[in-house]
Amino acid sequence: MSSPSGTPTLGRELTEATDSSASTPLNYAIVLVSSFFTFLAMAIICDEYLCPAIDTICEVQQIPDDIAGATLLAFGSSAPEIFMNLAATIKGQVTLSLPAIFGSAIIAFGFIPPICAFAVPKTMALATWPVLRDSGIYCLALAMTWKYLGDGYIDKKESTNLTLLYFVYLAVLLVPHAIRACRGTASRRSGADDYDDLEESKALTGEAGAEAGAEAAAAEEEDEAPGVLGKFMEVCSIPITFIFSYTVPLQPEGAEHPSLCKAFVSVGISLVWISALSSLALEVATFAGKVFCLSPTTAGATLLALGAQIPDTFGSLSMAKSGMPGGAVANAVGSQVINASLAVGAPFLMYNLIFGKPIYAGEETGGMQTLLSLLLIVIAMFWAVTFPVLSWASGSANIASCRMDKTGGGLLFAVSAICYAYFVYVQEHP
Repeated sequence: MSSPSGTPTLGRELTEATDSSASTPLNYAIVLVSSFFTFLAMAIICDEYLCPAIDTICEVQQIPDDIAGATLLAFGSSAPEIFMNLAATIKGQVTLSLPAIFGSAIIAFGFIPPICAFAVPKTMALATWPVLRDSGIYCLALAMTWKYLGDGYIDKKESTNLTLLYFVYLAVLLVPHAIRACRGTASRRSGADDYDDLEESKALTGEAGAEAGAEAAAAEEEDEAPGVLGKFMEVCSIPITFIFSYTVPLQPEGAEHPSLCKAFVSVGISLVWISALSSLALEVATFAGKVFCLSPTTAGATLLALGAQIPDTFGSLSMAKSGMPGGAVANAVGSQVINASLAVGAPFLMYNLIFGKPIYAGEETGGMQTLLSLLLIVIAMFWAVTFPVLSWASGSANIASCRMDKTGGGLLFAVSAICYAYFVYVQEHP
């Protein structure tokens, strides 16, 4: 990985290698190593270079936190999915990118919240409206995609609708803030922070804030002394960080007046790297599909989806252990809206406008519709274990609160695992 421009060449060499050899231990090793370093590099360039640069732009331009969180920062966190689908659209490999986007949603809705629930000692409390808002709009995007894939093509009108859905989401997110601002009651907080409103109203479990602070301090001490896995990741990150440090400019630490020009340059170069790494990820997934004899849809829904969600999993787990379970769920669920709307619709719309024809979604649209149907089941289960409808009806629980305990998390995890396994089995054994 010597340069952004050289990355796709490496991917083509990997793909050609499988054409002349069967599944061997060497090929398995190549898949594991190339996948690990590709997605590790993508996580590093987004978390340590792109997002801080975007944050600097928002700070210098004095963009309100709620608007920044829903637009520029959301784009930064979803950049891998957006550019992966863009690269796949250019290459005609949407049978890899679409399953990756929606397969990662199964992980976001069905696996990350339970993992966070298992990691904290108390019941994980959330705020009802943000959970319902994000998951509801995501389901709308899901239903639209399912319908559009019926004929195997996505035309200009359909891709425009998916793209516009993101702006509808922005309106739903920002209009209440604007109304409160007019009334003089607005607070400059991002949409993700809404998930933590419940903690401020003592809905966590009625415990004092001092205990949560003690947990956060303990989590910080754990972060300062990483375990074996943490040290391993640090060592593996050294060569990647070294390359990025010489190609992507960073703001000096503690700078009182950050350079806006340098921030824009950092964003531009980071996006070049993300584009190259996204292209490589597609080639690695193609390589893995040949080695493990998987269809493109299965390879996208497993390898690419796992690679895209592993950084979010660790990020959410860290937030949950630090006493911010609401933010942990926001980190996992909130970004899925932009993935299902803008990351899918915008690249397809560009293709429609440039080539003047619908984009072919591939021969495996039936498998994609199966994946979307299973994802709806996972989201329904997420709602079932999160929203205490009976308690709301009886008046024993505040309608503004919802929660996830370990039992509910276990049920959600089990249902999600069954759905995931069923999809892979049906896809590979038609």
